[in-house]
Amino acid sequence: MQRERTKKSKIIKIAVLIAAGILLILALMAYLFIQSYIHKLNLVIATDKQDPAPEQITKTETLPEDTEPGGTEATEAQVKTLEDKIRENMEKNSTPILQDKDVFTILLIGSDSRTVGEDGRSDAMILVSINKKTKALIATSILRDIYLSIPGVGNNRVNAAYAYGGADLLMDTIEQNLKIHVDRYASIDFYSFMEVIDALDGITLTVTQEEIPIINRYITSLNKITGQKEEDGLLKEAGTLTLNGKQALSYARNRYIGMDFERTARQRKVLEKVFDKVKKSNLIELNRLLNIILPQVTTNLTQGEIFSLLLKLPDYKNYDIAQWSIPVKGSYSFLRIRGMDVIDMDFDKNISEIEKRIFGEGEE
Repeated sequence: MQRERTKKSKIIKIAVLIAAGILLILALMAYLFIQSYIHKLNLVIATDKQDPAPEQITKTETLPEDTEPGGTEATEAQVKTLEDKIRENMEKNSTPILQDKDVFTILLIGSDSRTVGEDGRSDAMILVSINKKTKALIATSILRDIYLSIPGVGNNRVNAAYAYGGADLLMDTIEQNLKIHVDRYASIDFYSFMEVIDALDGITLTVTQEEIPIINRYITSLNKITGQKEEDGLLKEAGTLTLNGKQALSYARNRYIGMDFERTARQRKVLEKVFDKVKKSNLIELNRLLNIILPQVTTNLTQGEIFSLLLKLPDYKNYDIAQWSIPVKGSYSFLRIRGMDVIDMDFDKNISEIEKRIFGEGEE
């Protein structure tokens, strides 16, 4: 009897060891599998954000934009009032940087550079905040024309920060002006984004007749840059259409209908469509997409953070999704400074909204 119990005990131990060995092998395979994808990303080492050296910056320099001149210049009194407001906001030591251990915020950057990893203008800036406490994903678009202080540079539009000092300076600018801690960033240039859309075989969007001539103007410009025929890909009619990469990009860049508020909404709509298609992909399709998408992305996420995000993806799929933009309604006005159309923003009101929507219980 004792011998039989000993025999059974040995069999159980052997079975446990075999099971543990199989689990270890599966875990190792999963690790190597995920690691292979991580290595496809353009990873940069996260460093303490530093201001650029003042002598390297021309403070009055403006960057070329895809906007048309218009409006009248602000008066000296208007400019002084705005700059005093910016200075006072930067000097407010009583306003702490908003941060919470249950909130992880990644800045998504879409630049107009044609080279991966090269700094251009940040035409798309979306803070994606993962709030584990409220189980919510909050996408916050930051309008590029907000006039604020760029550390080490001077006052300018927020999208100039990326051109002056890359993602680190843009993160620092957002933190110091909007008082929200930005943990990491992920950037992709618009030309790489076109490849991603094409890899998805396009995305379906509703295009109005009013939007078509503007979208076509962007498409024509892209065709000239990429050496394609001028009329290639031009939209002929309105409706619910499957747009390829350059058509979707041109749709997202349109700021002439509804200004930048509607443009940021279009950008979030395009991202939503991309995520929907990715979620519906089978394993073979997903592998093909990741092999195309990941090399286009530059990020300072650590490998550990990427592992953690990937492991928690099943949970995040069940989170509530909220979208909004800064500045909020009733908290801004428009001015023209040094030939630039800018947004004069109420910092206090928008910082309060950030605290409520990202760190609080969200909108009712």
